[in-house]
Amino acid sequence: MPVPVSLRSVAIGYGSTAVVKDFDLEIAAGEFLVLLGPSGCGKSTLLNAIAGLSDLSDGEIWIGERNVTWADPKDRGIGMVFQSYALYPNMNVEKNLSFGLQVAGMAKDQIARRVKRTAAILQLEPYLQRRPAALSGGQRQRVAIGRALVRDVDIFLFDEPLSNLDAKLRTELRVEIKKLHQELGSTMIYVTHDQVEAMTLADRIAIMRDGMIQQLASPREIYHRPANLFVAGFIGSPAMNLISGALVPKAGKTFFRSELGTVELPQAAAQAAEEHAVIAGLRPEQIVLDTASGLPGFAAKVSVIEAMGPDTILWCEAESGVFSVRMPGDFAGAVGDSVTLGLDLATASYFDSATGKRL
Repeated sequence: MPVPVSLRSVAIGYGSTAVVKDFDLEIAAGEFLVLLGPSGCGKSTLLNAIAGLSDLSDGEIWIGERNVTWADPKDRGIGMVFQSYALYPNMNVEKNLSFGLQVAGMAKDQIARRVKRTAAILQLEPYLQRRPAALSGGQRQRVAIGRALVRDVDIFLFDEPLSNLDAKLRTELRVEIKKLHQELGSTMIYVTHDQVEAMTLADRIAIMRDGMIQQLASPREIYHRPANLFVAGFIGSPAMNLISGALVPKAGKTFFRSELGTVELPQAAAQAAEEHAVIAGLRPEQIVLDTASGLPGFAAKVSVIEAMGPDTILWCEAESGVFSVRMPGDFAGAVGDSVTLGLDLATASYFDSATGKRL
């Protein structure tokens, strides 16, 4: 049965350096939660603390109804998959899967059933008699996942398990992990700095910075309604285009004023009781090469074209800066083209210039 995980006022530090600060997080039973953030933000440290591999400076960790703050890793009911495969090179796949159960004293027939079930789920049956050296990177990582899965644990912890794989294998293993969660319904906590992994795998994403959560929400919410400028810049490839300006109230209406001009905003976009310095954020798909749409526009020149297959990213230089624009994959323009960029400010995100928080 899946169980919830609760982190209550957790703090982790080394000497005078605080890595995680007064951290609270509730993870629902059966949820797939991703801890996402840049290197050094504390996400792996936090995962190690849940696993019992790092001690807390303060706070509590609860797994289900148990306070496991000071429990040994073996007593927490967790299975952990590391970035490195950590397989026994002298053992075949079957023995790698069964070794931990043998050490725990489990009966042979029960071990055999669990290994067979795990091998079937991860499509490892053809490789059970092979040693790790005879496996591909993706197969080795599946064995590493299998060693956690075979234990029949309450919670699975993943610490950047795909970072050592090439792009094709990462995509394949992402799909396998997603299918695994759908089949088992287990609680899974996954650490990564790769936003594509986070967006495709998670039920919810906790975006971290300097040991604190910046936003905790669904992938869709985070992409379309980032909580602050850090999230806006971190999520999305390319990141949001940012335009400095001000919200200006006049005659019951709100206008966005910037060096690009002044534009009336729909009520749903933003409202202001008094003039307020803001930064408008637009995703590349919220900028168009279409002045006929009636959107406010400005002149720019195409400086770089990135053909991505299904879509094309244009990098356009204007007097006010460089803007990224997402176009269809069959876009036929050329570097050096003069274009007019239209801004869909009605759907933009607006952030307070002083605090960086979403308005």
